[in-house]
Amino acid sequence: MGIMENQELKKRLSNIRNLPTLPLVTENVIKLTQNPDSTAFEIAEAISQDQSLASKVLKTANSAYYGFPRKITTINYAIVVLGLNNIKNIVLSTSIMEQFSSKKKNLLFDQKDLWKHSLLCGIISKKIAEHMGIKNSEEIFMCGLLHDFGKLILDSFFQDEFIVALQLSKDKNIPLKEAEDRTFGFNHTGVGALLLRKWSLPPSLVKAVEFHHAPEESLTAFRIASIVHVADYLCRRIGIGSGGDTVLPELNKKAFKLVDLTSEQIKQMTLQIIKEFKTVTGFLYEGEETS
Repeated sequence: MGIMENQELKKRLSNIRNLPTLPLVTENVIKLTQNPDSTAFEIAEAISQDQSLASKVLKTANSAYYGFPRKITTINYAIVVLGLNNIKNIVLSTSIMEQFSSKKKNLLFDQKDLWKHSLLCGIISKKIAEHMGIKNSEEIFMCGLLHDFGKLILDSFFQDEFIVALQLSKDKNIPLKEAEDRTFGFNHTGVGALLLRKWSLPPSLVKAVEFHHAPEESLTAFRIASIVHVADYLCRRIGIGSGGDTVLPELNKKAFKLVDLTSEQIKQMTLQIIKEFKTVTGFLYEGEETS
């Protein structure tokens, strides 16, 4: 992304009066989870400041995704069982979803489909990280989950132009990122990264979001951006959920070489993931389903 475009993006975003901020409770929880001296008790206390957040964390901890045999009834216990990284992911994804749940309907862009695509991308990113022997796979789950976060911002704050970009992508059969560049002079990768940076989230997360379409452009986050890039590609191939366009992104060869997956491994992983995905979608949409 060129400096000029970046200036344009910063200018446009700074004009939004009510650009979302992370809820204080969420910010506090994330700070605590990043501090090695925090106790489970302090974190539990912080989460409990927000009843709706606390109940979502418990609901998630008890979902089939984590498959824990005994019912988890307290936040303290959830932290012990799931570990801080998982708790951080749950808190962050819950907060972000609540900030951006659809205000005005957009017929060309279904936010629920985006969340499905994002969640799947998070799960696949984590699996690829585990396959590569990477320790902090929960953090990589978050990178996959939030990779298309910028699209939510475009849909929430620049919907008219975003519709033009979506339509352009459809008519010309080009990737949405390219259509956004033509329409806005910037695209969802830069928008997402800018807001996550504003929220002081970890640089690796910001960079993974910023470079998931062009991993080799990042010197410091090539590995993490490559994982998300390949996961995004596989998600689109599996075809669960949607990123808002129908064009399969081009697979970056260097990134694919780095993650080192054989087609047999991809096949096995895909089968396993589709099964896992069914158990995990429950907690994301419970309470939101109206149909």
